[in-house]
Amino acid sequence: RYFINDAFYKPGGPVFLMIGGMETAKRNWISRNLPFIAYAERLHALCLVLEHRFYGHSQPTGDLSTASLRYIRNHQVLGDIVNFRIKIAKLMGLTKNKWVAFGEFYGGSLAVWSRIKYPDLFAAAVGSSAPVKVKINFDEYFEGVQTSLDASNIKCSRAVQRALLEVIRMLKSPKSYSILKSDFMLCETPQNKSSQHIPFVLENLMSFLIPIVQYNKKRKSVMGVVSNNNILSIDDFCDKMTETPLSSPYHRYARIVRNNIRNRNLSCLDANYNHRLRRLSETSLDKGNVDQARQRLYQCCTEFGFFQSTDSRYQPFSELPIRYFLDKCSDLFGSEYSFSSLRQSAEALNSYYGGFNVNGSKIIFSSGSLDPWNALGITRDISKNLRAVLIEG
Repeated sequence: RYFINDAFYKPGGPVFLMIGGMETAKRNWISRNLPFIAYAERLHALCLVLEHRFYGHSQPTGDLSTASLRYIRNHQVLGDIVNFRIKIAKLMGLTKNKWVAFGEFYGGSLAVWSRIKYPDLFAAAVGSSAPVKVKINFDEYFEGVQTSLDASNIKCSRAVQRALLEVIRMLKSPKSYSILKSDFMLCETPQNKSSQHIPFVLENLMSFLIPIVQYNKKRKSVMGVVSNNNILSIDDFCDKMTETPLSSPYHRYARIVRNNIRNRNLSCLDANYNHRLRRLSETSLDKGNVDQARQRLYQCCTEFGFFQSTDSRYQPFSELPIRYFLDKCSDLFGSEYSFSSLRQSAEALNSYYGGFNVNGSKIIFSSGSLDPWNALGITRDISKNLRAVLIEG
């Protein structure tokens, strides 16, 4: 599926192709006053948005079975982009126009890789917050979270650490389960039936940090479209976590989580690993996968990793090891989805695209200075034709 905005286009002008990542493409990506649209207005460009296979309405097989998801490999996705570029250019008489690929996060990676591998089809690329190196154990992520929080208030990450350490202590004590259920609006009382249950609950509770840090004051979704205005900025979050201690860090964090759950119009927070696995095992497009987590997890389990563990000793959090994520892969998709197979795929991608050793020209890498994804992206100029733009915040 794709969308077109020709409001600014003049014959002979460039074509801007926004490449979607692991989410449903939306029409308003090309109808709002985003930087990519502002450039199009200035340069009289034609704007296109291309949806990623197996997301949104772009469903090539009609289901999300493991057999079907085998067709979501990186080389097939790049093939879609190339095929779309060639066919639309012929169909709309755009074969002589200059095409520029855009994208954010994983979509930004695809834009960069499209320019690297198909310079005859794409004259330039802009990758925003785009990881260029594939890394299975992305343990630098929470190093970036700590840096971002402490840039606002030097005591902030320590307060979060203390809150989560109390959660971990309580998760290891069954007599505390009912208190956790109440304090964090958990859907049911936690269970400790396997090694996966404690990190599962912890992952869900730590997930509230991600939009706060990645989007910060922008309060926007991946494509820049304003989402929930109730998402806290880093400053707001740290103010709440370090306020005059009328309550403990644990209770402050619990209050933030509860408010976030209500703002998302959720009734409770999932706390059962096995229940989550059953929902992720749903392969029907009609019955489940509203959040498209199955597709995303499959891509991470087979090629990219990007698992945000707490294994690094240079960050304050704990109890979210890489083994938890790898076991989730095999629990959901089968024992053949192992670390060794994932490592082989990740190494192949880094070898094929070059990782940090970007070869090419006319690529811009933009990112925010507090974005944890910077660890896998380009934040300094490589050459005059491979430029990095680091935006404060």
